[in-house]
Amino acid sequence: MKISRFLTRAIAPLAVLLSLASCGGGGGGGGGGGGFPPPSSSTYTVGGTVAGLNSGATVTLLNSGGNSLSVSSNGAFTFSTAVAAGGSYAVTVGTQPSNQNCTVSNGAGSNISANITSVRVTCAGAPEFAYVTHWSADSVSAYKVDSQTGALTSLGTVASGASPVALVVHPSKKFVYVANSGDSTISIYAINQTNGKLAQVGTDLPIGHLPQSIAVDPAGNFVYTASPLDNKISVHAVDPSSGALSEIAGSPFPAAGGPAGIAVHPGGKYVYTANQIGNTVTKYVIDQGSGAVLAGGSTSAPGGFGPTFVSIDPAGKTLYMTNIDRFVTGFSIDAASGDLTQVGTLLTTGGDLGTPRVHPSGKFAYVPNNLAQVVSGFAVDQSSGVLSPLPGSPFAAGGVPADLAISASGKFMVTANWGDESVAAYSIDQTTGAVTSAGAALPAGPRPRAIVMVQLPLS
Repeated sequence: MKISRFLTRAIAPLAVLLSLASCGGGGGGGGGGGGFPPPSSSTYTVGGTVAGLNSGATVTLLNSGGNSLSVSSNGAFTFSTAVAAGGSYAVTVGTQPSNQNCTVSNGAGSNISANITSVRVTCAGAPEFAYVTHWSADSVSAYKVDSQTGALTSLGTVASGASPVALVVHPSKKFVYVANSGDSTISIYAINQTNGKLAQVGTDLPIGHLPQSIAVDPAGNFVYTASPLDNKISVHAVDPSSGALSEIAGSPFPAAGGPAGIAVHPGGKYVYTANQIGNTVTKYVIDQGSGAVLAGGSTSAPGGFGPTFVSIDPAGKTLYMTNIDRFVTGFSIDAASGDLTQVGTLLTTGGDLGTPRVHPSGKFAYVPNNLAQVVSGFAVDQSSGVLSPLPGSPFAAGGVPADLAISASGKFMVTANWGDESVAAYSIDQTTGAVTSAGAALPAGPRPRAIVMVQLPLS
């Protein structure tokens, strides 16, 4: 009897389970019926957003060291390979974009049960700095440029020679050279590679009479200065370790028509001068061994009335020149000979134009206009180099802008304002070229005259 009762108790629950299982496959149960749920086969995507990536740059992301994704614009991203339910993810940077450093936050997780959209990739540019000469204070100021906003932070001032009128950064980004018109010297500074501050190298170096402009060849071997009153171009060899200069044999070299502005071609074969007295722009051949300026092979083109400043686009295809009569003129550069052919002239607002500057992309060009207190912006025809005014140009710029510089990222412009003795930062729209204020201007030393910007290597 006891055994019978035991078997009855054991078999009854088993019968109930079998009965329930048989009901699961019956008709009428529209959603899958009862029984134990099958193992989950769901997968989920992993993604997030990218911010701060420079226009034209690309960052490569990895998920769990494998699934690779190249991202070339800011905004949302999603990896192509999904992750199984309950799995994990770990997003890292595989390849950094040029001159930027991207970091990942909210990049890892496990036991996931929904699509992941919370990964954040934030990119910041290599540190950028601006250097400004103060004509009346015999000094140079340094500023840090915020890589996200363009906002400026003062880093202090160093002494220079008398009336610093122009400056240039060495291609190594280690040195700055300043032409001082008041005492006809060059001041040399080393750039601190961590904080961007300047420290003078040696003593000021005597050069030609009243230099007005300065340039360096793309290899960083030679520095060129133009002195219009004595019609000379001085050439100095650069010590790559210290930045110190030594004048080469034969320097200064004769030049024509009062060279006021000077620029070296990106290919390093030619140097060009804007001749304020001769109303021409002249090409000179550079001796590739010694750096000497050769009279043979020099050619000139008409430059209008009072050519003052010159610059060359990054590709070396077009030279742009400004005149004291408010014109901006473009010249195509012959790839074989370096000779110039005029391709267009535009009349700007106001007068007393500064140096034309070409955007790193080559798509835009900008000219500071002192008297009108504006910056004229132009679109650059990518085939001919011809300029046409940008929509909305000229752009408001306070304080009599004497010069401007464009950041290596192409996102920002900084002006040196002679009138109200300030420096001001602006944002550049990477699609339209439009210029808008990036914040309040900072007070600067007396009579800011010239400005350059440099992006130091990432540490």
